[in-house]
Amino acid sequence: MEPEDEYRIDEPLADDFDMINQHLLEEDIGGEEKSPAPDIVKVNSTKLDLDSLSQNYTDYGLMKRLVFIADVCPPLQYEALGMLANYIIKNTQNVAMLVSTYQKFDKAKLTSGNNQANAETMPPIDNSWIETTTTKATSQLESLLAESKRQKDEGVKESIRRSMEEVFHQHVQMGNLQEALKLYGRGMREYCTAPNYVIQMLLNWINVTIYADQWNKLDILLPQAERAIAEAQERESIGATSTSRPSMAALPAKINAAKTYKELIQSSKAKVFAVTGLYRMHGRNYKSAADSFIQVDLDALNYPQLLSSNDVAIYGTLCALATFDRNELKERVLGSTLFRKFLESEPKLVELLQKFCKSAFGTCLDILEELRDQLLLNMYLAPHLDDLYSLIRRRAIIQYCAPYVTTDIRIMAGVFRTSAEELEEELVKLIELGSLSARIDSFNKILHARSTDQRAEIYQKIITLRKSLDERAYGILLRAALQQNKIIVGHGDPVGKGQGRRRPATHNLDDSDESTPHDVFMEEI
Repeated sequence: MEPEDEYRIDEPLADDFDMINQHLLEEDIGGEEKSPAPDIVKVNSTKLDLDSLSQNYTDYGLMKRLVFIADVCPPLQYEALGMLANYIIKNTQNVAMLVSTYQKFDKAKLTSGNNQANAETMPPIDNSWIETTTTKATSQLESLLAESKRQKDEGVKESIRRSMEEVFHQHVQMGNLQEALKLYGRGMREYCTAPNYVIQMLLNWINVTIYADQWNKLDILLPQAERAIAEAQERESIGATSTSRPSMAALPAKINAAKTYKELIQSSKAKVFAVTGLYRMHGRNYKSAADSFIQVDLDALNYPQLLSSNDVAIYGTLCALATFDRNELKERVLGSTLFRKFLESEPKLVELLQKFCKSAFGTCLDILEELRDQLLLNMYLAPHLDDLYSLIRRRAIIQYCAPYVTTDIRIMAGVFRTSAEELEEELVKLIELGSLSARIDSFNKILHARSTDQRAEIYQKIITLRKSLDERAYGILLRAALQQNKIIVGHGDPVGKGQGRRRPATHNLDDSDESTPHDVFMEEI
């Protein structure tokens, strides 16, 4: 075991104030800064199998999805609420969410005319479970808080960390997400005596922050997680090159510890890449989101608390189609050794990418339309689906027009599954935005690409390059002249006095950049 001195951390302040995460403390953690709720699009037809959700997600990752599906998909509403109620009773102590679930169920019965066949999927409310669980959960929380206080009084950091972690998980089990966040916001990091503890703490913090819809806090937490992983990697590399040799008896334990440590690093990297992509997508920065998703390692990703491999494949594909050019799609998505693993179980997405790269845009749009209802039931993707579809369609139109001098809008309308009039309106918008350089013959329904004078463009580039080379050559000659005459240009004289004064060197000059600046500006020598 590593000595604790290597990770010695000064004691926190008296009130356990975490200076690093001061923006995440009590007043900043309140619910007033939650992201606004997106407009809900109702889905009346879907082939989604809810049982598959329970296989891919756990905890709040499953519960929040079931709540979302119950809100947006009337045909699955009763089934989703019934599954949610059963999961809460069997796996959590979240009485508040259970009560809210039954309230949704009662409201659904009133609005749907009390459909008895569907309502049978909902178990009857168990008031005794509510009372028993409330008493038990409160007692456990009080006991854990007392133990945490006792450990703080004793001052053993590792014991304090474990006790605070138990209190944190108890709050999450009870649905007290704000209390859990406040607990981690107060000096929890000060008690983490090793990088692996810091990583796990930050991942738990990130999960609950997303559960509570406080996305803006990830601006602070994600960079901290990246730094913690980098420190852990550095420590691993140092340990791998260590010259000390363990005894034969201790060798298996050391090998297993190193393997576990490496697996933690790889798993944490995959989770951080996935969460970063999700956060960028939430902020509608789709290109950065795609950059993050395609770096996730499927072999290391095990994240049922938040995302599945299917989510990463869908999010990465749509964000890439919306923002990458054809070469990037071929090289960074279809040609990626990491992301290709996600696509192996998603043949529709592979076909979508291949058809887009081959400019078979009609088939692409058909596939997207086929997937629409299923994607609208994905809680993190649904608010962005219209924007992503619009960006993909816009990129497809631009790519379709690129090789042609003239394009028949009527033929093009058939490819893009619309009428000539509607397509003409889309083309007008693209021209106004500057995304498409063309003119429209509205009478004959012909799109004319604007001809560009390539000779003039090349000539202008040559002029710009010549100016740049002239400036660099002048700077080099000026620097050489200063060195030859042993002139130092500094900032030692007061402003307005001795400007441009020539002074002899007080030491031998060489060609290093430390003796004379590379870029020198003088009005007179």
